[in-house]
Amino acid sequence: MPRSLTRIESVIQTVRARIGARVDGPGSRLPSVRAQAAAMGVSVSTVVEAYERLAAEGLISARAGSGFYVSGPTAPLALAEMEPRLDRAVNPLWVSRQSLETPAGHLKPGCGWMPSDWLYHDGVRRGLRRLARADASQLVDYAGPLGLPPLRQLLQRRSAALGIDAPMEQILLTESGTHAVDLLCRFLLKPGDCVLVDDPSYFNYHALLKAHQVQAIGVPYTHSGPDLEAFAQAVQAHTPRLYITNSGLHNPTGAVLSASTAHRLLGLAERNELIIVEDDIFADFELQPAPRLAALDGLSRVIHVGSFSKTLSASARCGGARGAALALSGRTPAPFAVEPWYPTVIPTANTDRAAE
Repeated sequence: MPRSLTRIESVIQTVRARIGARVDGPGSRLPSVRAQAAAMGVSVSTVVEAYERLAAEGLISARAGSGFYVSGPTAPLALAEMEPRLDRAVNPLWVSRQSLETPAGHLKPGCGWMPSDWLYHDGVRRGLRRLARADASQLVDYAGPLGLPPLRQLLQRRSAALGIDAPMEQILLTESGTHAVDLLCRFLLKPGDCVLVDDPSYFNYHALLKAHQVQAIGVPYTHSGPDLEAFAQAVQAHTPRLYITNSGLHNPTGAVLSASTAHRLLGLAERNELIIVEDDIFADFELQPAPRLAALDGLSRVIHVGSFSKTLSASARCGGARGAALALSGRTPAPFAVEPWYPTVIPTANTDRAAE
């Protein structure tokens, strides 16, 4: 039977819950010590001790003569803990199709799409005009199997800024981040395999894994990354081939992977021969870069995926993957029988932004 909370712990839990639910955001003034004591039916000294413990953790701070205030950035939403819980079967392929067919102006929660007027319209138009004036071969010829070298060089430089040392021969251009994950699933998985995903996670992962006839196993996601105890249990119970995650600006929680969680996670992956697909499509929105599994791992067991769909243009269909972990699979790639369900447009419209 679980131990009951002490009065001090009850006050701490109450304050944490309000901050976690964003009832009290950064800079908000907490109830005074006396008001909190009266509201919870505890002594003033109990609240003082609870507030001081929270202040020692950096969650709140004291201002002389004013009281206690919430510190730090806005807490990520703990979606897995929020009511109501709707545990019911949902076809992820249907959800993916609905996200693309929803009329303009409707909200699309979970998609991670920016309003179109936030994106780089002028730059895309300049790039298309420059491309139209270029040599005809750039408009009609096939590119190399790894994609346009100048764009791959740009991705190499962007990776280096995150601490990821990616040789050019390990960088592959794709139509999008989803396309990159799709190719990896074709190469590394066979029907009946298990794949770990975050709970909650980007709904498109579930659609993709369903199309590949593999089982998605959810692992609870916390404010600092996956629940490592649950992760280890899932690895032992299901022997998964892959783990697909966002490390920087997790979708849909907004949480950020911590360095300590990343280190322990990579240890679990190494001991269990697990390949990690790190989907990093929101990197451009970070104010402070989070730890990257690919940087800590040196692209040994981690494959780093990104795209320009969220920050430049979804119509450009341009993404990429970096990593050497494909060689770890020991499998022959599956036939390319599952086609993407999104339209294809020439991706080289992005190259002009790289040149600017």
